[in-house]
Amino acid sequence: MGLLFSDGRRVTSLDGTVVRGVRFTGPNGQPGMAATEQAVGLIPLDPSLQHSRRSLFKTDVDLYLAELPPAGDAQLVIEWPDEGIAEVRTPIDVAALRAASGRALEVWPGLDPPDPEELPRAFMTAEMSGPPTFLAPPLTRRQREALRREEEARQRYVPRADWQEMGYRDWGDAALIRARLEGGAPPDAAVGWSGTAPLHLVAEQGAADAVTALLSHPVDVDARDDDGHTPLWYAVHGMDEATVRTLIDAGADVWTPQSGPWSPGRLLLTTPLAPLVQGLPETVELPPEEVAAQQTADALIAAFGDNPLWTEGLGICFVRGLSEDEVIRRIGADPAQCPRTDLENAPYDAHDFDESLRYVGVRRLDGAPGGCVITQDGYMPSDNAVLRAISAGTTAYGVYFNAKGGTFGTLARDGEVVESEEIGLSPQESDPTAYWNFRFWQRKPTFPHGAEIFAYACAAAGLRISDGQEGVDRRTPRRWVALPPRLQR
Repeated sequence: MGLLFSDGRRVTSLDGTVVRGVRFTGPNGQPGMAATEQAVGLIPLDPSLQHSRRSLFKTDVDLYLAELPPAGDAQLVIEWPDEGIAEVRTPIDVAALRAASGRALEVWPGLDPPDPEELPRAFMTAEMSGPPTFLAPPLTRRQREALRREEEARQRYVPRADWQEMGYRDWGDAALIRARLEGGAPPDAAVGWSGTAPLHLVAEQGAADAVTALLSHPVDVDARDDDGHTPLWYAVHGMDEATVRTLIDAGADVWTPQSGPWSPGRLLLTTPLAPLVQGLPETVELPPEEVAAQQTADALIAAFGDNPLWTEGLGICFVRGLSEDEVIRRIGADPAQCPRTDLENAPYDAHDFDESLRYVGVRRLDGAPGGCVITQDGYMPSDNAVLRAISAGTTAYGVYFNAKGGTFGTLARDGEVVESEEIGLSPQESDPTAYWNFRFWQRKPTFPHGAEIFAYACAAAGLRISDGQEGVDRRTPRRWVALPPRLQR
């Protein structure tokens, strides 16, 4: 459709297609004031500018209107007599066209509109392909997607009087919070299933600027959600100093317990942010035994270093006081047949999951007391059969980091399983004190993910070690032991 002719009522292409135009009608179905029919140009997309979507059966085209249609109904009328295609009428959403025109960019501002009496009644234009050269080329799919994202971003910060369509991460966006507040969104509204207010959510995200924006409005700095927690409680869990400081400066309650004996201030006293609350009125002094327990837990966490730790799908077990040879014998293998090698030279295919479940790696951990660590890319070290076999006369604690979700621990003592638990979750009032000491409560810890779980498992098994990095590093050589059928699941 490269050459188009118009007589004011229809546009004809050289291939025989007849584009009769767009018909505008008034509210009662009568012709509009502008014209009964208005000729338009249908200009094919240029395949040289983007991937062609042409075929023998269809061609994508862009539709350019010579003028904005009046309000009312409109129809696109097309026929192709040479091919026996009768007249086809397609309704057009005029409201959408007029709304889109409001976003048009004026290319030549300041020009006066042409005199309708001077406009020609007919025109001819010849194009080899694509739109006329004075028009911008059609947008590619990538460009259209970029424009869509830009428009979504622009709409995102348009002020509005509610908190709808706020995602979890959105509460950390101070500019977005300010835009909603400017639009009239209530700063103290309930916005979550558990009675959370906006201040709870921005504090949890560690967004000090967003906290400041909310505090500039009438809000309760100590508002409690359905769990009885204040915004400061969530800010402490996120360990963002600026957010914690902002809430404390705004008068937030620091010392009232919110879960058992634990208050925001009491938790902060066990962290590097303790200076923020030390010396405040009603300051709590931690008992010496609590300080000692926290120091022991922190030392075990630090024993696993600062480098990222691999935990996904990992099974690991710590057993107290046994040598590598003794662990191997208790599993049912000959220590002489289990030399130390790295994973690449292990006696099984590490890429075969089913086969990997039939082997475990054993390595010594020095300490006072020390013991051994047993690892596997699977659940066996936390399985009851393995724990019973290796824990006679001692204690073992196995952990399975389920790749599908959840971390599960099992404690065995003297050949019997005595406890199973899900660990690593934010502790509740009824949970053991050790959950708090090993910092399961910290949502943004200052140590590698998984270090607190390894440390907790060591403590549960009775190990006191100063360096556990090699024991949990998958790249470190260890002694590979085949599990006998009685210990395989």
